[in-house]
Amino acid sequence: MTEGKRLRVLIAENHPDLSEVMSHLIDAEPDMHCVGRIASAQEVLSSARNSSADALVLDLTLQGGSGLQLIDELATQLPELRIVVFSGLAHSEEAARECKRRGAAEFVTKGCDFNVLLGALRKTV
Repeated sequence: MTEGKRLRVLIAENHPDLSEVMSHLIDAEPDMHCVGRIASAQEVLSSARNSSADALVLDLTLQGGSGLQLIDELATQLPELRIVVFSGLAHSEEAARECKRRGAAEFVTKGCDFNVLLGALRKTV
């Protein structure tokens, strides 16, 4: 990111409490800003387009759709959007490989220290 420009982050997470905490923690960072929170797969594409987000934190288990299919659609329709998958999937190594193969920039397992997610977002810049 250029000096003074903050990374605009959109959060797609179906747990409202976690989404709210993530939003506050991202906004507390001097180089990041949360531009929106969404909870369903149907909202992801339109919100990503309308929010002018630089990065998307994507839960793979959103209501109403497949997270992997969303990665495919986002990679095709919004190739400049950097996707950081934030997932609680049990087989995270296999899931991480598949997500990255489809176009995700990073994969972070839920339950990790939140600084790991922040670092993953910074790595996408």
